[in-house]
Amino acid sequence: MDKIVITGAAGFIGYHLVKKIINKRFKFILIDNFYRGKKDKLFNDIIKNKRIKFLNQNLTRPFELKDKNIKYIFHLAARIGVKNVIEKPSETINDNLSMLINTVNAVKKNNKKVKIIFFSTSEIYSPLIANKTAKFPLKENVNFTINNQIQARDSYYISKLVGEKIVELSGFDFINLRPHNVYGPRMGFSHVIPELINKFKGQERKVKIFSPTHKRAFCYVDDAINQMVKLAFNKKANNFAFNIGNNEEEIKIIDLANKIKTLVKSKKKIIRGKNTPGSPIRRVPDMQRTKKLIKKFKFINLDQGLKNYLNWSLKK
Repeated sequence: MDKIVITGAAGFIGYHLVKKIINKRFKFILIDNFYRGKKDKLFNDIIKNKRIKFLNQNLTRPFELKDKNIKYIFHLAARIGVKNVIEKPSETINDNLSMLINTVNAVKKNNKKVKIIFFSTSEIYSPLIANKTAKFPLKENVNFTINNQIQARDSYYISKLVGEKIVELSGFDFINLRPHNVYGPRMGFSHVIPELINKFKGQERKVKIFSPTHKRAFCYVDDAINQMVKLAFNKKANNFAFNIGNNEEEIKIIDLANKIKTLVKSKKKIIRGKNTPGSPIRRVPDMQRTKKLIKKFKFINLDQGLKNYLNWSLKK
């Protein structure tokens, strides 16, 4: 039976991806070392499936996959999280690139025809936005830049931009996916939506909102996974980059904060803070290329998605 490798399988998107494709006619090799992924009941239950082989593997070290029937690699493993990236920029770029290179090399010896689905990031558009050369919504076929003056946060997008080129030069078929602000159950707490929820439920009387006028287009995880899976198994998508997201709702962070305040029934006062260094003023994807291949689109709106996430978090 043909096999699918998923790195970073215990992470937020990794878990939802496994859950979505587990019933397809493949065997699965799931890889994670739980550096950020969660070894919780949900993940433990899913790896009990007889068609799943789980490897606790540090991808920053060279390894080999001797299986000869690998047809797809979904590479999600990465150092992420703004705070983590800013504190350890060198480790971020080194680890993200070595994890990708080691994964590609791990299958090359025994598999000549593999499709790599590389999980890049919408952050690669950041320099274009900062330099005011970006056109919104953001199209995939732009010429990317790396600024002369870089900051610690840039290590993440640089690792992903270089990662896209590594995949393109690998000799394998590939798809580069650029997720835009995906949220939902099981996501980490170092993201804007769970951070805001925690602030409104915390002890402080006031909630300071940073980058209040910056705009984002949020995409519920089920919608993002549907896009990813449909593209991954579509031959017409081979060797292209695709935005993953929802461009039908764009919202300022201050307005997002007010929505969450209402949802959690908080009476706390909202205070406008400064803009976070390196935070793009706007991020909304052009979805024409993605929609052309997927065609049928129906998004979960932000209000419903926030309710879903809040209900999940309360049950934890």
